[in-house]
Amino acid sequence: MRYIVFVIGITLLFTSAAADRQTKANSKTFSKTFELKTEQRTTACEATAALEYFQRGTEADVEATIENPVCAASSGTFTIEATVRADGQKDSAKLSFPETWSRDNDEPVEISKRYPIGDNVDLLRVKVRKLRCECSEETADAETVPEADAQ
Repeated sequence: MRYIVFVIGITLLFTSAAADRQTKANSKTFSKTFELKTEQRTTACEATAALEYFQRGTEADVEATIENPVCAASSGTFTIEATVRADGQKDSAKLSFPETWSRDNDEPVEISKRYPIGDNVDLLRVKVRKLRCECSEETADAETVPEADAQ
């Protein structure tokens, strides 16, 4: 009986070793190189927007303030998105108004504007979407130039 167990153990050992050699003989190494191209922004900009709004008849009266603590001279784009619901309707509709902004100093940009929302609608909400910002190159150059030591 011991002889049978020993023979089975040796057979499994040789079978396993042969399978390993076969796997190593059939294995191949593959490599692939990817090149990722990214757009590097040289002028970081972190604009934020706050707004107040109310309905005035068939218009949305919107006052927005855009701030950018990173750089003084900057500009960008944004979209005002107004959500309205027509009288007696269950579903709401979104209206989009693309805008631009710019500034030459570090003061917040104040925007006050009226947007047409239509007749017989209720203004549900107004949001700022897709706020984009870019520092002017003059400001970016000034930030990277080291100051001379005062003596």
